[in-house]
Amino acid sequence: MELGEKKLFIAIGAGGVLLLVMAAAVAWYLVAPRLSGFHEDLPLIVGAAALLGFAAIAVGLGIIALSTVIGRRVLFSQRITSTVIRILFPPVFMLSRIIGIDRDTVKRSFIAVNNALVAAGRDTLKSGKLLLLLPHCLQSTDCRNKITGGLIENCQGCGRCVISSLLTLAREHDLALTVATGGTLARRVIGEVKPAAIIAVACETDLTSGIRDSYPLPVYGILNERPHGPCRDTTVNLDRVKEAIAFFASAGK
Repeated sequence: MELGEKKLFIAIGAGGVLLLVMAAAVAWYLVAPRLSGFHEDLPLIVGAAALLGFAAIAVGLGIIALSTVIGRRVLFSQRITSTVIRILFPPVFMLSRIIGIDRDTVKRSFIAVNNALVAAGRDTLKSGKLLLLLPHCLQSTDCRNKITGGLIENCQGCGRCVISSLLTLAREHDLALTVATGGTLARRVIGEVKPAAIIAVACETDLTSGIRDSYPLPVYGILNERPHGPCRDTTVNLDRVKEAIAFFASAGK
C-alpha cells in the first residue's frame, strides 16, 4: 500500500480526536454547574481527567503514525493501538461522512495502516500456526462442491476459481485454511485453530470488521478483486498472498 493511502486514516483520525475534544468540551460546559454542586473542585478534576484521556489517545495516534511511516515499532503495543483505533472509529467515519469521503476509501486506508502496524511489529510476532482465511465469494458460483467451514478438501482443483491455487499454497506452507461464509463462522474457526496470525482475504467491510474483532491477534488484510461485482466470483492477487506468507515465515527471525 502507498504511504498516501495510509495517511488518510491517520489524518482523519487526528480530526476525530479534535471532534471528540470539542464534544467533550461542550458536555463539560453543560454539566460543570451540576458537578460543582457536589464539590467545587469536581469540574476541574473531571476536566483534567478528560484532557489526560484525550492526550493519551493523541499520543497513541502519534505512535501509530510514526510506526506506519518508518516501518518499525516505536513504543508500540498491539493492544494499545487497538484500543486507540476502537475509540477513534466512530468519529473517523462521522468526520469522513461530513467531509464527503467514501467509507470504502477510509476502510482501505485503515487496512493499509493495520498491515503497516503488523509489519512494524514483525520482531514481536509469536511463532505458531498461520491461518489463511478466505471469503466464500472466491468460489465459482457454478461450483456445487461445499467447501466452507472445514470442507475445503472438497475442492476438486478444476481451476475455474482461485480456491485450488490457494489450497496448494496452504499445503506447501503448512497453513490452516478456511473458507468462511461470515463473521460468526470466522470467529469460530479462529477459536478452534488458535492461530498465531491470520492472512485474511475479503472486501473492505469484512476486512475492517474482521481485523477489529480479532485484536490483538495480528491480521494481515488483502482486498479481493471483484470483476463481476461484490460477493460473486471474486478473486485475489496470488502474488500478494505469497508475499504475506513469506513475511510471516521470516518474521521474528
